[in-house]
Amino acid sequence: MIRGRGPGFMNEPRTFQNAAPPAASGYRAGSPVVTAPVSAELDPLDMRRSEQGFNYVGIDSLGVTIKGFVQTTDLDLAEKELERAGIRVVSIAPKASLRTKNKKPTMIEFASLAEQFGDLMDIGEPPTQVCRLLSFSQTNKYLADALTNAGELVLNGWTLSEAFAAQRDKNGEPLFPITFICALRIGEEVGTATDYETGQSTSAFQLTLRRFAEAQKKAEAIRSSIRSALMYPIAVFGFCFIAMGIVLYFVMPRMVDLYTSLLSGKDQTLPFLTRVMIGASDFMLSWWGLAGLVAFIIAAVWFTTWVKSGEGMDKLKVWSLRWPIFGSFFRHYYAAQTLRTLAMLSSGIPSMSERFTIAAETSTNPEYAEMLLHIRNRFMVDSTDLSKLFMPFPFLMGKEFNGVLMTFEKTADMQGTFHNYARVVETRAERELERVLFVFQNFAIVPVGLFVALVLIALYSPMFNLAEKLGGG
Repeated sequence: MIRGRGPGFMNEPRTFQNAAPPAASGYRAGSPVVTAPVSAELDPLDMRRSEQGFNYVGIDSLGVTIKGFVQTTDLDLAEKELERAGIRVVSIAPKASLRTKNKKPTMIEFASLAEQFGDLMDIGEPPTQVCRLLSFSQTNKYLADALTNAGELVLNGWTLSEAFAAQRDKNGEPLFPITFICALRIGEEVGTATDYETGQSTSAFQLTLRRFAEAQKKAEAIRSSIRSALMYPIAVFGFCFIAMGIVLYFVMPRMVDLYTSLLSGKDQTLPFLTRVMIGASDFMLSWWGLAGLVAFIIAAVWFTTWVKSGEGMDKLKVWSLRWPIFGSFFRHYYAAQTLRTLAMLSSGIPSMSERFTIAAETSTNPEYAEMLLHIRNRFMVDSTDLSKLFMPFPFLMGKEFNGVLMTFEKTADMQGTFHNYARVVETRAERELERVLFVFQNFAIVPVGLFVALVLIALYSPMFNLAEKLGGG
């Protein structure tokens, strides 16, 4: 707390009316000095805006009026930093945290945090200072608060991994992924490690946290590709569904009256496709049709709710491994995740049993988690070679994975062997995804074309028949 000021001083801008700027290019003597609150003038979407700090207006050494942001929690400290930088302060005010997000962080946010954390630890910053600096730069309130709390725990004697493992979300669940905690633990216990790609000794914090960030970014890139690529076919099928409803509920009932008035007589029979469309329209307008529509909506809502639940999502992930089109991609995707996790853990956790336990806990697919736990249990009982333990699982890990395990058993380099094979599997997953999405994106227009063609034929066939009758008559 800053002494000598009233309790409301932090909410008001501090102005400096007697700040006389030096005459220089870019500034004209006699021009008005800006004294308005800065928070109303700055762009609210400026990426520099974070939760704690001050917006300011000042005059630099050239006499040019500038606006900026100082990232600190102390007003006097902010002024001193600006003075040391050669900025004569005209107005300074605390800013509102407009970009703070109050929701659980995404994996990309965790990946960015891991990279920044590893870089700062690598240059020798103390852990408490790293937590403080990263807390100021977060736009996510959960992450900012967790980093502040973790820094305080470290200051009280906790290890980094223990401090971060103690952080919880609003539901009381661990906030940080287990693999992130393990990366911190490896950094604490190992200190330095050899990067197998460069052969150079580097900070274990930087190496493991970078591996964690790479895995999360790769997984998010694949998920993003799926989401963006499926938007087009989903939009196409959605259009077909809405258009079919419009035709059956609104268009066909009106066309029936027109057909009846124009095509009267026993010899005037509507075309087969038109009769089908009229029958479908009659059914949809009946009580049975309306009941079916309500049942369909209820089933769709129930399925969506079930999929979002933990049990439903787990079953869907297991089923996805055997889908005829996407199955191969999902198997490669989950196998690559498993390999990257084991490769990272092997850089600092000597216990093979613990590696497989953590990999099972962090696996996002229940079938892969069960496989890892089974292998862990058999390894503890028999101490059998991994190549023999993985032999029953070529469907999940790939047929050539047994050869990869034999290479690992000869070299004892799980980190390098598994990481290299993970890249191979990820490349296959990307190729599978490209192939499947190419088919979806290029042939999704076919149902729309067929639908439009059938509707046009059903609507206009009676007109063509009438024209032929009139022409013949």
